[in-house]
Amino acid sequence: MKKYLITGLIILLPLALTIFVIKFFFNILTDPFVGGVKSALNYFGLFNSGSFLVNSEEIQLIISKLLILIFLFAFTVLLGFLTSWFLIRYLIKIWDYILHRIPIVRTIYKGSQDVINTIFSDRNQSFKQVVMVPYPHLNAYSIGFVTRDDLPPINNPNGPTLSTVFIPTTPNPTSGFLVIYEKKDLIYLDMKVEEAFKYIISCGVISKNFTLTSQAVDLHDNT
Repeated sequence: MKKYLITGLIILLPLALTIFVIKFFFNILTDPFVGGVKSALNYFGLFNSGSFLVNSEEIQLIISKLLILIFLFAFTVLLGFLTSWFLIRYLIKIWDYILHRIPIVRTIYKGSQDVINTIFSDRNQSFKQVVMVPYPHLNAYSIGFVTRDDLPPINNPNGPTLSTVFIPTTPNPTSGFLVIYEKKDLIYLDMKVEEAFKYIISCGVISKNFTLTSQAVDLHDNT
């Protein structure tokens, strides 16, 4: 019985978590506009009849959220297309300039803007390389992700180039520590980012053999 229960949980829990996350973001995007769309549906007398399983109010709520999601998607695509026009791009720059001059708002806006630009930039290499680093002390190792590998030397213009490494906590990888290392202290692993996250979230239960990349082999041979 215990074996079957665990097997069932292994099948159901990922599905339940996926539904929960999708529903959470779905509600965040649609809730601010639901009232207006439902009022419009009522005004035009649309979807006012329910069924024996779902009443009219629930039907209107579902239809409203779907319409909002479709509209937001279309608006986002349209906005991205319009930015190729000089006039629209100029207006967006003016809007950006105004928001950067408003106290408090500029701090939140600039911070979120930098994060989004970093995540969606085609040139972004953050979280693309998995490494092992000496942490929390020299005789222990932790899994980390290189977030930047071109930091200038500190206090010595002729010193080595530095790398910043994000070391996530387990089993919650959304928190962690940002540590600066010399490149010679990094052990580059031939491991995909997805595999590393599985390893961290499972507390090391789901793992594969750690193998060095060719970059790491060359680096350690030279040292």
